[in-house]
Amino acid sequence: MNKAVIAARTHWRTACVVTLLCAAAGCTVRWTPLYDATLDKDVTDFQQSVETYLTKLQGQVKPGCTYQNNLDFFQKSSVQLALMQTRVNASQHSTQLQEIIQSLSNTVKDLQTLQQIDDKNDKCISDAAIADTRSAFETEFEAMLAYELALKANQPPSAAPAAGKSTAAPGAKK
Repeated sequence: MNKAVIAARTHWRTACVVTLLCAAAGCTVRWTPLYDATLDKDVTDFQQSVETYLTKLQGQVKPGCTYQNNLDFFQKSSVQLALMQTRVNASQHSTQLQEIIQSLSNTVKDLQTLQQIDDKNDKCISDAAIADTRSAFETEFEAMLAYELALKANQPPSAAPAAGKSTAAPGAKK
């Protein structure tokens, strides 16, 4: 056998022995989640999509601002969030990351509801509501970025701030 194979097996055996010793001694063994470049890219792409959409909505007039004319954004967002949620659920990521994805999903739903209400009132979403929504998304994206950067730097993910609850509730003022 070559030296690399022997070294790899030795390393693996050592890791197993240390794990067993810790378990036998009553120590808790915690597996740290690994940085996920695909998830990081998906979140960045989603952030760009959200920012593009919010910028497009600013100062827009009917019919361009209507929910029906922008249904594709909400459909694509739903798909992107479902893919990210599945990836997070299938990985070793903590509940913190699952909460951030859920918070992003809630903010999209809040924006959707707000636009539907404004459609019924025959008006476009206000720039103030767009600013509130943008602020909610920024908080959530910053939490996700801090989490992913902590993983990338091999730091404990708990160093990343938790995302707040969605603050873009229909009709809510900040």
